[in-house]
Amino acid sequence: MSTAELFDFNAARKRRSNRMENQKNGYIPLYRSVKKQLWAKDVYLRTLWENILLDAARQPFVANFKGHTWRLETGQLVTTSADLGLALCDRSGEPTSRHAVERMLTVFEKEGMISVHAERRKGTLITILNYAEYAEKTPDLPAHNSAHKPEHNEASTGAASEAHPAHKPEHKAAHHEQEGNNNNKKTTSENSDESSDKPPKNLPVVRPGAAVQSPKGDKWGNADDLKAAEWMFKKVQIISPTAQEPTWSSWSNDIRLMRNALAVSHQEICEVFKWANADHFWQTNVMSPAKLREKWDTLKAQMNQPGRNTRAAESSKPEVWNTREAWQEFI
Repeated sequence: MSTAELFDFNAARKRRSNRMENQKNGYIPLYRSVKKQLWAKDVYLRTLWENILLDAARQPFVANFKGHTWRLETGQLVTTSADLGLALCDRSGEPTSRHAVERMLTVFEKEGMISVHAERRKGTLITILNYAEYAEKTPDLPAHNSAHKPEHNEASTGAASEAHPAHKPEHKAAHHEQEGNNNNKKTTSENSDESSDKPPKNLPVVRPGAAVQSPKGDKWGNADDLKAAEWMFKKVQIISPTAQEPTWSSWSNDIRLMRNALAVSHQEICEVFKWANADHFWQTNVMSPAKLREKWDTLKAQMNQPGRNTRAAESSKPEVWNTREAWQEFI
């Protein structure tokens, strides 16, 4: 009996080829403690989070997406809700709707995991917050770096819009978990207070620069976020004197996320809220930063409409509070 009959050289060569292909595609750290998060029980949310981590830029580079140039920083990716939905399919291959993806992204925003900035007809810029700390233990391998640029370039040419049925075998190799990470420093909001090998310590996360934060540290804001939240509540009390005092960490967190997602200042946020607070319709429908964020585009559009019906008492006063000098005095 020959050696060739005892050993399948073709099978061994194929296994080596698969390993080489996986190495070329690169990998990301995926901590086991993510399974302990409440949102991770939703298979769609967890898959979307993994896809965002996989597609985020490992290093700064220039991407071309839908005919536009995007200068991506580490931890950023440019895509659309529709494209993200095409990568979230059920067992029959049906993709997730754009609106469902947008709701899932909102969950991540509220958790303080990402910020989202959408530009109509251009794309959606997603930034993974604290990405550098999350991936700091990932080796800076040439194979890993070279895998990202082609992926973004594929998306820009429309290749990412191709729907793929879920649970295909080739997807299994894409979700590598970094072995030997049990001793790594955990600095992201989802793994900062626990380890997969040790009992949870339940220690609060201390956010640098935070003027207010929740006990778990998952919701927080700086001094300006807090002051803007307090100012908003005073305006709400004018409309609803019996309104209950909000959770300041939650309101400040919503303002912080709004600033990052919409790339706006505290002054712009307060200007829009003040207008809504003086409008006969919106004054009872926009009574929190979260609702302001939800209706932002509509409010901005209606602010520019002539003769919009606002309270006469407000419109009769000259607006001087929203100058640069007045805002600086306010904060």
